[in-house]
Amino acid sequence: MSDINMEKFAKADFGPDRYVKELARSCVGGEELQQQKEKIQVLAEDTASALKKNVYENYMQFIETATEISHLEAEMYKLSRLLSEQRSVLTTLSHASVLGHDNTISRESLDTQDFEAEKAEEQRKNKLNTIMDKVESCMNLLDTPDRTLLHEGDLLEIDAEENTALQRMHVYLFNDCLMLSSWITNRRGPMRYKFQASYPISTLAVVNVRDLGTVKQAFKVLAFPDTRVFQCNSFAIKKDWLDKFDVAKKMYIENENSKLKKKDEKPKPELVESPSLSVEELPSPQIPTLPEWLADVTEELDVLIVERHFQKTYELMVSAQKSLNSDEFKTHPERDAILKKIEQKQKILIDILLKELDVTHNWSPRGGLQSSRYPVLILNKFNMTSQACELFLAICSHTVKVHIKGVQLEGTINTYVKQVGEVFFCSLSDALTEFTTLFPKNKISAFVVWASLQLRMLLSQIIKQVFTPQCPLDSVLECVQSLRDQCLLFCEFGLDLRFHLNSSLRSPTNKALKEYKEKIIDSMKSKLAEDKWTPVNMHTKAGVQKFLTQMENLGLILAKYVINETWVDLSSSTIWFAQSVITIQKVGLTLVTKDLMETLDDCIYAIFNARLVLGVGNDSIYAQKNFRFILDTVMPLMLRCYKEEVGYENDKLLALAKKHGVSVALPKKSNITKYTSNEYL
Repeated sequence: MSDINMEKFAKADFGPDRYVKELARSCVGGEELQQQKEKIQVLAEDTASALKKNVYENYMQFIETATEISHLEAEMYKLSRLLSEQRSVLTTLSHASVLGHDNTISRESLDTQDFEAEKAEEQRKNKLNTIMDKVESCMNLLDTPDRTLLHEGDLLEIDAEENTALQRMHVYLFNDCLMLSSWITNRRGPMRYKFQASYPISTLAVVNVRDLGTVKQAFKVLAFPDTRVFQCNSFAIKKDWLDKFDVAKKMYIENENSKLKKKDEKPKPELVESPSLSVEELPSPQIPTLPEWLADVTEELDVLIVERHFQKTYELMVSAQKSLNSDEFKTHPERDAILKKIEQKQKILIDILLKELDVTHNWSPRGGLQSSRYPVLILNKFNMTSQACELFLAICSHTVKVHIKGVQLEGTINTYVKQVGEVFFCSLSDALTEFTTLFPKNKISAFVVWASLQLRMLLSQIIKQVFTPQCPLDSVLECVQSLRDQCLLFCEFGLDLRFHLNSSLRSPTNKALKEYKEKIIDSMKSKLAEDKWTPVNMHTKAGVQKFLTQMENLGLILAKYVINETWVDLSSSTIWFAQSVITIQKVGLTLVTKDLMETLDDCIYAIFNARLVLGVGNDSIYAQKNFRFILDTVMPLMLRCYKEEVGYENDKLLALAKKHGVSVALPKKSNITKYTSNEYL
C-alpha cells in the first residue's frame, strides 16, 4: 500500500466515499487498514497545526483584510444608492413627452411615487442590514431583491421526541425563507444572535401541536430532513406566528402563479408573425384546473406523516402521482413542481419507516413482530425489499434474544436446555410465519442463513454449560436429544435445521467422548488396584432388586449371580466397568452421528483393551472369574447390541474379541422364561 500524501486530497475531483472504498479494497486485513487510518489521522493533525501556525503568522493580514472588506461594503452600498437615483431619473425621462404633449400622469405625482418607492426600498434595506448586524455568520439577506421581513420574535425550541427544552431561539420569517438563530450568551459588540439554519418557504410545512403536559402553545416546523418544535409564551403569539406563516405561503404561491402567467402570456413569434392568423384567431390553450385535494396534496401529506398514518400517506401519494400522470393533467404547468414535492415527501416517509424498523432506535418487543408489518409492506411497495428484509431479521434477532434471556436457570441443566429449546424454536416459527407473509419467495434464502446463524449462536451458549467435565454423559445425551426433538418439530414449518444442529455439536461431542474415555481409564486403574476381589454386599433384598433392574436396563441379566439373598457374586470393579462401558456405547450410539462413529469405536476399544490388559497379570481365581465374565458376557452383549443398533459389526471390538478367543456367534432364541428375581430359583 502506497503512502498517503496531500496531493490526493488537494485534487478538485476528490471524493471521500470513493477514496474510502478504494482504500478498503486495496488493504489486506484489518491491521493494514488500521495503519492507513492512523496515517490519515497524523496527516489531519499535521494539517490542523499548519493551519493554526499560518493563522498566527498572518493574523495582522486577516485583520487588515476584514477592515478592507467593511470599507468595500460601505462603497458598494453608496454605489447601490447612486444606481437607484439614476434609475429614478431614467424613469422620469421615459415618461416625458418628446412632442411636448402633457402626460396623463403629472411629474409631481411621479416624483412622489418614486420618492415613496425609494423610501420603502431604503427602509427595507436598512432593516435587513440591521438584522445582518445582529446575527453572527448571517447569510447576505440583500442577495434576493424582493426579500422582506414579515415577522420576528423569541421562541423556545423543544425536543421533538423527549418534549424537553433545548435552547432559546430568535426566529426571522421572510417572504421567501425562515431563518433560525440562537442567543449568544457571552456576546461582545453588536452581535446578539448566531446564525443556525435557513429553510425556503417552498419546502416548509407548519403544523399545530396540541397542548400536552408541559408543552403548550407550540407548533412544529417540518423541513426535510429536519423536524423542529417551537413553544410560544402565549396563545396570541402562537396565533400570530401561524397567521404569518399562512401569509408567507400565500405570497409565495401568488408569486409563483404570476411567474407562470407571465410565461404563458408571452406570445409565440411564429403565431404573431403569421399573416394567415389574426389576433382573434390565435388559439388560447385550455389549462384544466387542479382539484382542491390535488393542489393541497403536499400539505395533507405532511399532516398524515406527523400523525403517523403511514398507510394513508402511501395511498395518497400513489393517487396523486397517478392523477398527475394522467392525460388530463400531463401538460399542467404545476405538475412537475407537485411531483417533485411528492418525491421529497416520499423520501421523508422512507426515512421514518426505516427508523421504525431500526432495532437500535427505541424499538420495543412488546408489540411483537406484527408491529413491524405495515412499515415492511410499504417499503416493499417502494422497491426497498432488501433493506426491509435486513431490518426485519434484525428485529427477529432482538426478539429471540429477549425471549431466551427471559428463561430462568432453575433446576437441572436438562430442564433449562429443554425450556430454552422450546422458546427458541417457537420464536423461529413465529418469525418464519411472519417472514413468508411479508416477503416474496426469493427472499427465503436470507431467512435460512439468518436462522442457521441464530442456531449456532444459541448452541455456542448451551455448549459452554452442557459439555463440561462435571456433566455426566447421559445428561449430555438428554440435552442434545431435547434439542433434536424440537428441531424435528420445526421441520413441519418447511425448514430443516438438523444438519446445522449436528454440525455445531460435532466438535464438542467428539471432545466429550474422548474426555469420558480418559476418565474411565484413569478410574479403572485406581478401582482395580483397590479391589479386594470379593462379592459385593447389597445389604437388603430391595437393594438387590434395584441392582438387577439397573443392570437389566443395560441388557445384563444377573439373577444367577445373586447368592445368599443380598450378595452379588461379582467384584465391585467388574460391576463398575460393565456399567461404564455399556453406558458409553448405549449413550454414544444415540448421541453421535455417522461421521463420529469412528471416534465412538475407538473409545469403546480403548476402554475394553485397557481393562483386559490390566486384568491379565492378576492370577487370583476370583479375579480370573470376573475376567471371564467380562469376556464371555459383557463383550458379546456389546457386539450384539452394536450390530442391532447400526446394522454392522464393530470391527475393532470384534478383532479384540477374537484375539482373546471370545465366541461372537449370536445366541439361539429360547422359549424358556427368564426371571429377573431369584425367589423362583
